[in-house]
Amino acid sequence: MKQAVIALVCAFAASAALAQAPAAAPAVDMPKPQCAPVPEYPGRLAMTVESKRKVFERDMKNYETCMKAFLEERKAVIKANENGANAAIEGYNAVMKKIREEQEAARQ
Repeated sequence: MKQAVIALVCAFAASAALAQAPAAAPAVDMPKPQCAPVPEYPGRLAMTVESKRKVFERDMKNYETCMKAFLEERKAVIKANENGANAAIEGYNAVMKKIREEQEAARQ
């Protein structure tokens, strides 16, 4: 009988612990860079033709510029998210500090 009670208590405790687990963070759709056309190396022989080499070099430069702009945009979003998270942490800490101080004052 005692074993059944212990098993029941353990099962209840485990289910309660699982129920209190924090929810997983929602999936976030990350934007993809819209840098087209993606340059392709035309080959060693094609690079000897000046017009094809210039087109390739132009495409490479445009792609590089586009990717750098995309990365700078993403860095700005990351920084904004970081600042928002830090502000939330500071707010939480301020509330907890105030509550602790009020509890200490109530004890005296």
